[in-house]
Amino acid sequence: MKRTAALAFSTVVLGVVALGATSFACTSLATLNLSKASGAVGDPITVTGSSFQVSTAEAAAPPVVLHWNALDGPVVAQAVPDSAGNVAASFAIPDSQPGTYVLVARQLDAEGKDRYGTPARAAFQVLGAGTQPIAAPAVSSRPFSTAGSGSSSAVTLALGLGTLGLVLFGAGFMAVVRQTRRQPVPVTAEAPSAKD
Repeated sequence: MKRTAALAFSTVVLGVVALGATSFACTSLATLNLSKASGAVGDPITVTGSSFQVSTAEAAAPPVVLHWNALDGPVVAQAVPDSAGNVAASFAIPDSQPGTYVLVARQLDAEGKDRYGTPARAAFQVLGAGTQPIAAPAVSSRPFSTAGSGSSSAVTLALGLGTLGLVLFGAGFMAVVRQTRRQPVPVTAEAPSAKD
């Protein structure tokens, strides 16, 4: 009876953990794509993005605001997500020194906080006179948290630790199953013989 209860409990816990991991893995994070990865000041560029919050019956979707080179950098464009969460906008590259910059797409909630899955970022190289593009920077990227540039490694670390946790949980579950399957071997006492 105890073995069946332990096995049922372990199965329920494993199911809850697996469901939680699946939910996290299926969560969409906003992304940005640029029409080109480099250009000169004043060049037009088109930005497309996906997986932003859409309008609901209760409220309209907040706009996606594109900032140049910082979370609070100059606003270069805005777009309202369509019914699928996609955005599109165009702007001219602002006056900048040659170098690599980042376009940051933010979508804030009613409290002024970034919506889940945002901000999304994409790198862009501003070219000077006679400058050639350096090795192609990433045209699109997953969102980073506002904590800093090491956030992508933090996400990788979190996913790795989550996977390790699931593996360790599975190993513990198997140990419990094996332990409950072990049955004590009955010890039989020898009956005294008539000769004794």
